[in-house]
Amino acid sequence: MTVKLHLIADPLCGWCFAAAPLLSASREIPGLDIVLHCGGLFAGSNRQQVDASMRNYIESHHERITQLSGQHVGAGFDALLNSGTAILDSTPPIRAILSVIEIDGDPVVYYQTLVKAHFIDGRPVAEPETLIDIAKQCGLDSTSFSEAYASLDESQVSQHISNSRRLLQQLGGQGFPTFGLEHDGQMQILNHHSLYGDPQAWLEALQKLVSEKNPVH
Repeated sequence: MTVKLHLIADPLCGWCFAAAPLLSASREIPGLDIVLHCGGLFAGSNRQQVDASMRNYIESHHERITQLSGQHVGAGFDALLNSGTAILDSTPPIRAILSVIEIDGDPVVYYQTLVKAHFIDGRPVAEPETLIDIAKQCGLDSTSFSEAYASLDESQVSQHISNSRRLLQQLGGQGFPTFGLEHDGQMQILNHHSLYGDPQAWLEALQKLVSEKNPVH
């Protein structure tokens, strides 16, 4: 029986950026199926214009993120926050991730590239042109990606977000990111909070759990 690692996250979530090394470490486990669920942190009515108050709020969180995880935002992200025109909207990036699934690409690779584009490079990841360029970076066919993106409507994105939030509630997660391990129809939440800055320890703990649930005979 396959063991699955579920990640409930959002590409614009600072703490999901903090957890990026944990996700990268998880991908080192052979045969572990990673399933991504996007929670829509800044989707719909939660879409946010970055004004001075919002910028200060984000910057205070990123100080804490750096302390706990060692993850530093890039100069591009700082420039984005100070541009006066930045809008945080999770819907287009989530739509892009679902488009990657539609064309049989790897949504986790796309998500990781998207997170870097936002938090390191400060790229406008709500813009279709940026999302298409990220698809190219991931080795995806830009025409196929663009067609899939155009064919997805808002209701499909909203349904994905609703399903992700339902799973979050079922797991008892408190927010994004939340990791859950599934085996034989059973799900358990994983406590990653003390391991933000130690992806090696996370990898070892996850490997142990996976091997216990799926021992090699």
